This record gives sequence, structure tokens and C-alpha cells, in this order.
Amino acid sequence: MFAGLAGCGLVALATPAAATFSIAACDAQKSCGVAVATNNLAVGASVAYAQGGVGAVVTQFETNPNYGPKGLSLLARGQDPQAVVTTLLAEDGGFEGQDQSWRQVAVVAPDGQAFAYTGAEAAAEAWAGHQAREGFSVQGNGLAGAEVLEAMKAAFAQASGPLADRLMAALEAGEAAGGQTTGQMSAALLVRTVEGGWSDVDLRVDAARAPVAELRRLLNLRQANERLAAAERAVRSERPDVARSQIAAAIALGGDWDRIWRRAARLRMSMDDRAGAVQALVGMHRLNPKWAKMERDDPLFAPVREDPALSRF
Repeated sequence: MFAGLAGCGLVALATPAAATFSIAACDAQKSCGVAVATNNLAVGASVAYAQGGVGAVVTQFETNPNYGPKGLSLLARGQDPQAVVTTLLAEDGGFEGQDQSWRQVAVVAPDGQAFAYTGAEAAAEAWAGHQAREGFSVQGNGLAGAEVLEAMKAAFAQASGPLADRLMAALEAGEAAGGQTTGQMSAALLVRTVEGGWSDVDLRVDAARAPVAELRRLLNLRQANERLAAAERAVRSERPDVARSQIAAAIALGGDWDRIWRRAARLRMSMDDRAGAVQALVGMHRLNPKWAKMERDDPLFAPVREDPALSRF
């Protein structure tokens, strides 16, 4: 067994350096995913790995990118998370001249088993540690304190809805509890479902002043798009009340995206809601005047083109 290897321990030592905090989890539908934030560039490209029905892997502090694909392969072959972590550390390979003491890794399986490790070098941060629980693991280094992981754990347990929402709630809670001590730069949200395809979520903020807040905005935009797709299905099945509700929800989530207003305008015209279509085109115009003018001139909007609100475009 490696020094510091523990399934649900907390480790705390001192000295400054890198900073990352993350949560890995699987849900009852066997969707698996990761939410992570760091003060380095493009965290989603190397730290987070997941496969629906197989599990989730996080490799951070001094990331060994081989851990992700290899960890998922070991899970798929039937190893439990503790065995996977033990194998990864034993076969570390000295990536970039470092050994397992530089790794912080967590593995979660769809059956709820979770295991995490914080190596000695990773533990020698301002605050570093992990907590692996049933169905998820939270871990971090260079943090404001143990309260960051406690907040993430509580938020994940209390949140409802799809796994992406629960992971995002945990990341936001960690940020609100103090997050990283050395600043922030990138964040990512990855969810792989059993169904795959459009059901999966893969959102990344590669460099931003407030990456966690920007990641939330991206998730809102994705969900706004989903709401409009639901509205379109409702129109086709002649459920106008459902369609109107979904359009309103989409605009509430994604009102800063011109494409949301455009699709709303077209949907409302198809529902013979001319006033609503005009309102949506005006909303689009605030964000993208040139494209809104092109839309207004489309034959679809001929019945409302002379509306005073549109003639000013």
C-alpha cells in the first residue's frame, strides 16, 4: 500500500504551489462525470475522464494523463476503484520525471464504489486532501481549507436533477467556500451517459477571469437549447401550453444567446403567436442586429415585418 493511500481520508500540510479542486461521481442511471476548476490552462483537456456505465477518473496536481484512459480500461475489465488506483500508482511510469507522490487521483464506479489518493508532494500544499464517499469523491490541493471539500460534498448530496446539475452545484459550492488560494483560470464539466451522443455533456472554459461562473453560463446555454428542442417537440405534438412554457424557460436560461431568440421567434411564428415572434426578434436584435435584420426579412416573418418594433431595424 502506498503512503497516504486512503479511501476517505483528509490530508493537510503546508507550502504554496498549484491549485485544483474537483468532484467525480456516477448516478443511479450509470452516468458518470467530473466537474473541476484550476488556476492552470485548459483543465478539461487532461484532468477529467468518464465513460457511461464504466466510471469516472480524475488525475490532478501533477497530472499523469495516462491515468484517465488506463483507469477507465481497468474499470471496464472489472477492477474496483481501490484496485484501479493501486494499479495506476504502481505503474505510474514516472511521467514528466515525477512519481506517485506527485499525484492526486480519484476513481468512481457506477455501483457507487469510490476511492481517492493524495500523494505526499500533493499533500504539501496550502491545503490538500480528499473525501471518497458512496457514489462520488471530492478532492483538491492548494485550497482555502477543508471547508471547500465539505461544501462540495454537502452541495452534491443536496442537489437534485441530472448529474451535470449536481456536479455543477458542487463545484460552485467549493468556489463559494474559498476555492483555490492561488487564483483561477479554467474549469470543465464532463458527463458521459450510457446513451451517449447528445445526452453527454462536455463543456470547457479554457481561460477566463471567473471560470466557474462562465462554466455555469455554458451549462445554462446548453440547457436552454434542450428546452427549445422540447418546445419544438411539443409544437409537433400539438401541445402549445407545454411549448410556451419551454420557450420561456429557454429564454430565462439563455437570453444572452442570439440563437435562442431566433429559434424562439421561429417557433412562435409556427404557433401563430405573432406578438411573441416580434418580441423574440427584438430580443435577438439587442444581441445581433445584423442577423436579426436578416431574420426579419425572411419570408417566414412577412406577416409581422411591418410591425413598428421591427421596422426600426
